[in-house]
Amino acid sequence: MLRAVPLLLLLAGCSGPYSNTPVAAKETAAADVSVIRVTPTSIPEVVNANGELFAEESATLSTKVPGRIVKLNVDLGSLVKAGEIVAELEKTDYEFRAQQAAALVDQSRARLGILGNSTDDVKPEEVAVVKEADAALREARFILETTRKLEKDGVVSRIDFEKANVRTQGIEARYQAALAEVSQTRALLSERRAQLALARQQLDDTVIRAPFTGAVTRRQASQGEFLPVNAPLITLVQQSPLRVRLSVPERQAMKIRQGQTIEILLEGNAQRFHGRVVRISPAIEAQNRSLTVEGEIPNPGGVLRPGSFVEGLITVNSGAMGIAAPADAIAGFAGIDRVYVVTGGTLDDRVVKRGRQLDNNQIEILEGLSDGDQLVAKATDRLAKGQKVRVR
Repeated sequence: MLRAVPLLLLLAGCSGPYSNTPVAAKETAAADVSVIRVTPTSIPEVVNANGELFAEESATLSTKVPGRIVKLNVDLGSLVKAGEIVAELEKTDYEFRAQQAAALVDQSRARLGILGNSTDDVKPEEVAVVKEADAALREARFILETTRKLEKDGVVSRIDFEKANVRTQGIEARYQAALAEVSQTRALLSERRAQLALARQQLDDTVIRAPFTGAVTRRQASQGEFLPVNAPLITLVQQSPLRVRLSVPERQAMKIRQGQTIEILLEGNAQRFHGRVVRISPAIEAQNRSLTVEGEIPNPGGVLRPGSFVEGLITVNSGAMGIAAPADAIAGFAGIDRVYVVTGGTLDDRVVKRGRQLDNNQIEILEGLSDGDQLVAKATDRLAKGQKVRVR
């Protein structure tokens, strides 16, 4: 029992940061403190919501034509611009097909007599086969008309007249066949034009370009590999802007409007990113009683990554007022936050409820301070409730 006495005396002499034990010793000497007059300040009302970042655009680039990869210009993490070449397939076969289709087009144009023309427009009566048939038809009609007159005069027999008539009918049929041949050749030319366009399109498809500016998140093929149609090459995501999807509690859903400012915070990153609300779900999710809100966040530097978990602050009232205090004025102990205020030259302590972190090292105070309070600018362990102070 004798050994416990020094320990008890030691414990009796200790005091915590909020103990009133040392006040009697400090009453004889007033401490100098700096104070701040508490006044309402602009603190926009915000709604807190958690969510996730998504890419605004995401695409898996694949092959439209089969072929062997001869160039693969990107890899995981590569940054590409819209229209930039990401891969090329072997072109030789497709070049030959395009040449063959072009030759067939020229063949049809030559049959129509427009090989040297700049367009495919043609008048049937100007085509050689039609001209030839027309000349033969005019000759046959002349002979028929002459034979008819001679048959009336008794110069030629009825048989000669009928022969001339039959011959004229045959030549008229050949003339109609010549017109049909021209129409068929024009249709064939249109078909071969389409085949040429298809061959050239397939040749162009051997070059795979980025549809938008973004970053490669996955490479699914290798150089030298032969790929069939629709084989995936890479996965590309747009980095800026990003889409943030937040779940707003149902009790605060009525405050959300399109165009409101969104501020997001990421774990492990002190930087804050700003965007705006662009889409609001028309219905409340039944599973968690929340409203899904989507916003756009500019990400020009690529700091933000799709898939990241974020905390979002949606400003629903930019003109709201509130109370704020410097972070140095708040003392935390055992999970309780306190501040010191000066009342009649004496310190008083107040338990306060923190809000969110503001700019300039300020903390929003939800409860515990009022307009006009004389707040001690810096809380230290040398201050105690009831202590006499002098205000600087």
